[in-house]
Amino acid sequence: MSHSLFPPHGRKFRPFVLVLSLAVMAGAARAAEPAKAPVWDADAARHLLSRAAFGGSPEEADRLAAMPLEEAVDLLLDEAAAAQPPARPEWVRDVWINGGRRWSDMSREEYLIVLRRNSTRNAEELNDLRAWWLQQMIASTAPLRENMTLFWHGHFTSATAKVFSFTQGFYQQNETFRRHAMGNFRELLEAVTLDPAMMAYLDLERSNKAHPNENYARELMELFTLGVGNYTEKDVQEVARALTGWTLDAPAGSVKVERPTAPENLQFASITRDGMVPTFVADQHDDGEKTVLGKTGRFGVKDVLDLIVHQPACGRHLAGRLIDYFGADDSEGKLRERMAGAFHENKYEIRPMLKVLFISPEFYAPQARGAKVKGPVRLLVGACRDLRLEGTATPSLAELTAPLGQELFNPPTVKGWPSGTSWISASTLPLRYRLGEALVDGKGPELPEPLGQLRLMAVSRDPAQGQATIKRLQAIDRERKQEQAQAGLKVCFSPSQLFPKGPPEDPQELADALLKRLVVTKVRPATHDALVAACRSIPPAERPALAARLILASPEYEME
Repeated sequence: MSHSLFPPHGRKFRPFVLVLSLAVMAGAARAAEPAKAPVWDADAARHLLSRAAFGGSPEEADRLAAMPLEEAVDLLLDEAAAAQPPARPEWVRDVWINGGRRWSDMSREEYLIVLRRNSTRNAEELNDLRAWWLQQMIASTAPLRENMTLFWHGHFTSATAKVFSFTQGFYQQNETFRRHAMGNFRELLEAVTLDPAMMAYLDLERSNKAHPNENYARELMELFTLGVGNYTEKDVQEVARALTGWTLDAPAGSVKVERPTAPENLQFASITRDGMVPTFVADQHDDGEKTVLGKTGRFGVKDVLDLIVHQPACGRHLAGRLIDYFGADDSEGKLRERMAGAFHENKYEIRPMLKVLFISPEFYAPQARGAKVKGPVRLLVGACRDLRLEGTATPSLAELTAPLGQELFNPPTVKGWPSGTSWISASTLPLRYRLGEALVDGKGPELPEPLGQLRLMAVSRDPAQGQATIKRLQAIDRERKQEQAQAGLKVCFSPSQLFPKGPPEDPQELADALLKRLVVTKVRPATHDALVAACRSIPPAERPALAARLILASPEYEME
């Protein structure tokens, strides 16, 4: 009779397996159990408005607090979903043809004329685009929609530092984010994949079957959908093959200039593309069999996006990004799992994920409140809304966020902007403290001149010609800076906007009223006492402006 060297599983290991199974079932039950309802009151409503809607007044918070929590959240989501798109800037065209096109028979002198004319126009458009979007965020009656547009702008990044003279493309991308902000993630993902600014930024417009470019495929899975560890290097290569064949071209039926082009001599797509219409070129597409995330087929764009969003990791990754952006105390990861569940149960809809987040106890936990540093755009937009500033956003106002570390349409890397305490540094903190001078007094901060500027432009080896080119570029920079500053800061602080019956004359009453209106975090006694003392030291007519400036410079206002 033979004997096995291993004990029979049916007898000795059965109790262990039973205990392990019960433990797994208990863990699953705990993960699936519904979250306890948070305390819902005016303070909780102020917290929700601060995180979701760039801030809110005590009156707005009282209105929401009078409703049940789910009804209040549904109201915010309904308003955001129903918001009408803003009127587009005047310079946006129905048909865009590349005004900076270069041909191989074009002389250097001829191209420099084209370059300067096109660059100047695009610089003016970009300044206007930043001011235009800032105005939408400040004035919107559905700020959650604009906040979600800002979220997607930092999630699906494209930057003007790399994609030159393409302002219309960045406007269209912003329009795409706003249109899909509260909708279906699968639809948004396809719109972003074939978005002209994204195709130019991550080099998809030049990816073909002979030379598949992996840039977009990699970021698609690493940053946009799945996260590190949920795909392989082979998946990146196969997805890159599936995405080949797409390019940017002039609109169908448009007349193209017949001039010779030598692509091998013209390195940048910005000077060789004719238009910005995503166009599929079948003979440049790799139609072979591919294996992606364990599935095999002759996949194209739609196929690989379907495979990606179906992965459980996609819902968890997106949930994690939303939790980080809006802020919640999810140390155990239970909120992320509930949001991911809502994502897949609702066929990749974004709105159900937001509702789970905004009604969760993790979002309203004491640890989550007053623990988030406001980003530069959030800080500026919130201050304008909180103070009910009169006037219009200008390029000079929009430019205030750049030295604070968040220049709209120009994130520093494909990962987007940092967050949390990364916003605070030795260079940004003094500028944050002086924000009140710009908004209340209309005085823009004096910024140091940069030591240099990165330019992807060749300079002649001839010393005289090289120096002439440098001087010409510096002159262009000065002109653009003057044009940007020409409009100035066209915002005005009026105490009557906050106090229709007039501000309180008593310094302590004034301080208490403004702190209640502007600050959502707990105010330290030292901050309160210093504010009251400062108001007592000046005439009553000057107190509201001083108090507003000091509150904007306080640590309490920097947090939410």
